[in-house]
Amino acid sequence: MMSRMGFTVGIPLFIGLLFFPFFYYLKVGLKIDVPSWVPVIVSFFFFGSALLGVSYGIVSSSWDPMREGSLLGWNEAQKNWPVFWQSIWGGSNKK
Repeated sequence: MMSRMGFTVGIPLFIGLLFFPFFYYLKVGLKIDVPSWVPVIVSFFFFGSALLGVSYGIVSSSWDPMREGSLLGWNEAQKNWPVFWQSIWGGSNKK
């Protein structure tokens, strides 16, 4: 699970952080007028991807401590998504 989370969170987060000096270099070093909304949209996309990576890393892990999860965790994610949504949406109906 940790390696999968490191991959799905680390890569988009690293790319998102690399774009800040890249846009600074374009604006100051190369004197290219980059609109201010472009870095906002790019960072929003990559940081949002990292947030989705956290969610996928949690849901795709094997919640059974006696069983090893698969490499990508797709089978575990298919089993855990309904449990996850039921705990969010169905948990408020308890009296």
